[in-house]
Amino acid sequence: MLIRTSIAATLTAMILLWTAGFVGFNVHIKGLINSDRSRTDAIVVLTGGPDRINAGLDLLADKKADYLFISGVDTRVSAEQLVAMWRAEAKRPPCCIILGHEAQNTIENAAEAKDWIRMNKIHSVRLLTSDYHMPRAHLAFAALMPDMDIRPYPVTSSDVRNNKTRYLYFAFREYNKTLLTWLRLHMNGDISL
Repeated sequence: MLIRTSIAATLTAMILLWTAGFVGFNVHIKGLINSDRSRTDAIVVLTGGPDRINAGLDLLADKKADYLFISGVDTRVSAEQLVAMWRAEAKRPPCCIILGHEAQNTIENAAEAKDWIRMNKIHSVRLLTSDYHMPRAHLAFAALMPDMDIRPYPVTSSDVRNNKTRYLYFAFREYNKTLLTWLRLHMNGDISL
């Protein structure tokens, strides 16, 4: 009887802690803003929707960095196609767009970007991804590049912005993935699977 009560109390406490964490995660996401307008050496965009890529191209066009590295791009997609979706009138892509075709997930995005960053002697990056994805992406990038100046630039996706159910689905999924990434990092000292 005492063991059951103890197990029930522990489970209840864990559920309450998890719920409070999810609420805090959402408050954190809603509080993310893009107030840093300083230049960085490069902009790193994680694919996952046109809003992210377009925001990265906007920053490059505004000369906020010398390079735009887009990680996780399908091999059938070219820089010219991405630029055409950004601005139909663009005749050619602006200078220095680099496409990474290897990454399939967030940890691979960080590894792919790390290789390119080291090869090009980059010291500061503006990390651009969806607002709900930013905590996990920043955690992965900071774990793989602890000495890198990483400046988060969260984007609120237009397909999620006006759909509360869709937003909660993505936020719920990302919260759990972020917790797992954090646990892996703090238990193993490593974020890889």
